[in-house]
Amino acid sequence: MRTAALLAGLAGAVCGVAGPAVATEATTPAVAPGSVASATLTDPARLTWAPAATRTTATKQAIAVAVVRTRASEQGQAVFSLVGAADQKQAQVLRLASSAAFLALRPRYAPATVPRDRYTYQIEVGYRDSSKKRVTVVQGTPGTPKVALDLIRLMTDVEPPDLSDLSDLPVSFPPGFPFN
Repeated sequence: MRTAALLAGLAGAVCGVAGPAVATEATTPAVAPGSVASATLTDPARLTWAPAATRTTATKQAIAVAVVRTRASEQGQAVFSLVGAADQKQAQVLRLASSAAFLALRPRYAPATVPRDRYTYQIEVGYRDSSKKRVTVVQGTPGTPKVALDLIRLMTDVEPPDLSDLSDLPVSFPPGFPFN
């Protein structure tokens, strides 16, 4: 009996017969809507359909972010990358890249002709499910969403490393290195 109720619940949810629903017993309150425990039955004739309570929407979880900055009037590029999060700022970058606002971005925010004095940012985000999202933003483009600008700002505003005390380095370089 329990297997029949579970299969009926799965068939209704998969086929869309009752939309998001779970099988529950008419006289017994559900343990947790959507759980296997709520689909217990002793009499299949007492089977009723109850709408599932709030469903949590699974969002993509960003695990890596790369921003490549180029400018038409300059040679070369600057690459800013992040894999995982070691501090609060890095965690904020991953949260922004996982947000619904970022996932809804178009692939490109750029004017028809890109001025030579503007930076172009190519953002690529890798997600836990192995998918990727790429967004290109040209500096100063009207209508660029705040989430894209915030992500660029957080990635490119890098604190310089503290090199005031390098006495604990295991390697000592001879005078004049590397030009001796």
